[in-house]
Formats: sequence, structure tokens, C-alpha cells
Amino acid sequence: MQPIVEEVKTTIPQKAYDCKLSHAAAAVHMTMIRSVRLGACMTLSDERVFNFNQIHPVSHLGEIEDLSLSEILKWTESSQGIERSFGFAALNGAIELKDRYFLGNALDIGVKFGTNKNITMIGHFSHVDKFRQNAKNFWILEKRPHAGDLPAEEYVNVLPESDVVVATGVTFLNDTLEGLLKFKKPGSVFIVVGPSVPLSSVLFDYGVDIIGGAYVEDEPLTYRKILQGASPRLIKDSMRTVLFPKDSKLLEGCEEIKPIVKNKLQ
Repeated sequence: MQPIVEEVKTTIPQKAYDCKLSHAAAAVHMTMIRSVRLGACMTLSDERVFNFNQIHPVSHLGEIEDLSLSEILKWTESSQGIERSFGFAALNGAIELKDRYFLGNALDIGVKFGTNKNITMIGHFSHVDKFRQNAKNFWILEKRPHAGDLPAEEYVNVLPESDVVVATGVTFLNDTLEGLLKFKKPGSVFIVVGPSVPLSSVLFDYGVDIIGGAYVEDEPLTYRKILQGASPRLIKDSMRTVLFPKDSKLLEGCEEIKPIVKNKLQ
């Protein structure tokens, strides 16, 4: 388990531990559980992304909602993928959203900062052509390499040469983010993207510059869509994508937004 995860946990307000858990569900693409808010993250079901060191059923099946928040948060250390997914979903639903957040697309920001520079993408995202067209050099690191990708292990060679890094938020779930950040080039911009990554300023202390995260704005609609197989890009009408920068000057010109849950699960 990364120390960065444990530090994020320490920022959860004490009042959050009085909330009863509800609406626990692990769907094909995303896992959800409600504590303070409905929290969500990617479902870790692919051993190429997260190595299942323990092959056993999820604990407390049918009774997960009877666990306490402190108990479910311990699952962030689990070697069982679905348990770990529940732990991180609970974490994302319990942290306070009290900082300055902005509207915008993290990938567009990555393209902007990477013009005529070296860009590394960790994980596959859409619209990679924009990066290739604007970058001096463009590399993709993948645990599930496509044609032209570099294996994930090449990060030790590529990241020290990268002016901009755009990393999937799954790196926060599978214990790889902290190791990647140790190879960050001084003065570079490191962006972590996806609903799995918490909107927590703790990540800035480890070298992240911009978090492209999300919070659930319409809980019932998000819950239904995820249960019916939606991936993150199909729930943008109910899960609000936001940018959270270490320094707001990085996002000059972007509109600021105050997180509000407009429709709650009962």
C-alpha cells in the first residue's frame, strides 16, 4: 500500500465515520458505495492491471453495507481486486470537497502544456492523435500494450525525459502512482486523470500538479447507469468532471466550480 493512500485517509473528517454505508455495487466497469456521498472508482477486474494475489470471493458478500467506513477503508490494502475497488470508492465518497475546482478537460490541458515537448501517457486514453500531432516526442506506457506502446516497466527510462505526464487514475488504485512520481522530471507537469483518483491535495505533496477527477452530481442516475454497464465517459451528465490544480495559475482562464450534489440517493 502506498503511503500516499494512507495520508489521504487521514484527511477524512471524523463526522464521515458516523455515516452508514449504502448502495454497494461492483459493476463491469465501475464500483460504487455511498458514505458521505456516492463514491466511485474503476473496477479492478483485470490481472494485467492489478495482480490478484488472492483468489477468493469478496468478503461479506450481501453484507458489505453493514460494515463501517473504517472497515471498508481497510480494503484499499486488499489483494482481492473487487474488495480494493470498494475501498477506494468509499474513500472517494468520504473526502471533503472544499478546495478550488475548475471546469475543463485534463487531456486538453495535457496537450496544451505538451506542445513541442516530450509527453508520456500512462494508460490508454481517447484522442491520442492530438498528443502525437502537438508533441516533440510522444510515448504511451501500458500494462496491456497495444501496437506501438511501450511496456509499463519502461517508466524508469521515459519519465525522466518527459516534460508532461498524463497518467490514468488507476495508478492510484494499483499502488503504482507513488513509484512513478519518483521518476518525475524536475519542472515537468504531472497530470492524473480519471474518476478513480481522489480530489485530494495530498497528491500535490508527492509531485502531482493537476488532478483531473470527478464527483457524483446526480447520485441516482449515476448509480443506475453504472449498474447497467456504463463506463466513465458515458456518465458525464451525472458525474461531474473537474480539474483540481496545485496552483490555480496552471488553469488560468478556466471557469471555477463549486461541487454540489444535486440529487441524492435515498
